Amino acid sequence: MPADSVTRSGRSLPGGGALISAARCVTYNQSNLRAAVQQCIGALPDLQRVFAEAERVLLKPNVLSSWQGPEAHVNTHPGVVRALGEILIADFGCRIAIGDSCGSLGHGSTARALERSGMEAVAGEIGAEVYNVDQQPRRTLRSEGSVIFKDIPLPANLDRFDLIVSVAKLKTHLLTYMTGAVKNLLGLVPGAAKKNLHLLAPRPDEFATALCDLYAALPRSVAVIDGVVGMGGRGPSNGALRRVGLVAAGADPVAVDSFCAQVMGFAPLQVPLLARCAQRGLGVAAPEEIQVVGEPAAAFAPTNFARPPTYAATLAADLVPRWLVRRFISAFNTTYARINQDICRQCGECERNCPSKAIFFDEESRTYHVNRARCISCYCCAEVCPHDAVEVAPSMPTRIKEWIKGKVKR
Repeated sequence: MPADSVTRSGRSLPGGGALISAARCVTYNQSNLRAAVQQCIGALPDLQRVFAEAERVLLKPNVLSSWQGPEAHVNTHPGVVRALGEILIADFGCRIAIGDSCGSLGHGSTARALERSGMEAVAGEIGAEVYNVDQQPRRTLRSEGSVIFKDIPLPANLDRFDLIVSVAKLKTHLLTYMTGAVKNLLGLVPGAAKKNLHLLAPRPDEFATALCDLYAALPRSVAVIDGVVGMGGRGPSNGALRRVGLVAAGADPVAVDSFCAQVMGFAPLQVPLLARCAQRGLGVAAPEEIQVVGEPAAAFAPTNFARPPTYAATLAADLVPRWLVRRFISAFNTTYARINQDICRQCGECERNCPSKAIFFDEESRTYHVNRARCISCYCCAEVCPHDAVEVAPSMPTRIKEWIKGKVKR
C-alpha cells in the first residue's frame, strides 16, 4: 500500500488544519455531477496526490436499503458514484471496485441492494468490480488500540485496496445524529456483525466510540459526499427529503463530516463520533481549523432541515452526571421504537434485524410489537422497515419541549 500523502489525521495545511472542498450541484444530471465532483477534486492537491498514488480503489457508497431505488434518496445516488469512478479511471488510472454491506440481514439483501440502488449497473458501465462485502472471505482484526470494538470482523481481502473512498449520503441518523463519511464505513463490517455491534455498544456515546475504533483500524480513506438531496428528521431511511445542492470532498473524512454537520444544523463537536475522532487525533472536527474551498456551510444549509427526534433527549441527559443518568433517569430520557400497527404490513424485517431480540410477533393478534425492557434504542428496525412503520416514541424531554412550543404558539 502506498505511503499516505497526508497524515491519517488529515492535517494537510501548514498550520495543522484540514482543507476540504464544496461545490454546488442542484440536480442529478450526470454532466452536472461530473463537473461538481471534478471541481471538488481539482481544488484539493492533497486529495489528488492520494488518488495518484492509489492503483486499486474501493468506492464505498451508503447502500442502506435493499428495497428502495435512487428516487428514494436513502442510498448514495449512483450518479455520484459514476462521476467519481469515471474521473478516477480517466484522470488517475485507478482500478475501481464498488461495494458495501447493506442494512438488512435478509438472505441476499446486499446483492439486491447493490442492484436496486443502481450500483451494479454503474459498475458495469464504467468497468468496475462489484464488491459485495457479505460474500467476501472474512477475518477478525484484533485492534489493540480500540476502546470497545477490539475484535473487528472485516473482509479478508480488504487489504488489496490501496484506498477506500467513503461516498456517503448527507443524512441525519436516529442514533448517531448524522451519518457521513466516517459512519458510512460501518458497511465494511459484514452481515450480522454490524447489528451485534449495537449489543457491544448500546448507548449513543458508546456506539460513537466503537465507530471511532473501527475508523482507526481501517486502511486509509477519503471522503466524497452526496448532498444534492439530503435527509433530515427521522434519518437515515424515513426522514424528510431536502434539496441541499451540495457535493463535498476531502482527504480528511472527519473534516468533511464536520462541514456536513454544520450544513445540517449541528455543532460538530456535539456530534459524539466527530468529537471522539478529534480527541484521538483521527481528524479535524473544529470548524475554525477547517479551510473550505468553495461556499461555506451556511450557504448550503436549508432553513427547514430538522434534526432527529432523539437529539434533544440525549442533550438533556448530557447535562446530568453520567452516574446519575445510569442509576436513576436513563429510562426517563431514552426514546424507544414503537410499531405503528396501522402501517405495518407484517413483513418481518424489523424482527430479523433487531440485535437485542426486542421485537416479537404476537400470534394471537398477528402483529409485531416491541418489548421495551429489551429495546436498546439502536433503531436498526427503523432503518430497514420498507413501509416506515417503526416510530420513535418521544422521550419525556421531547414531550415537554413540544408542549412548551405549543403553549408559546397559542
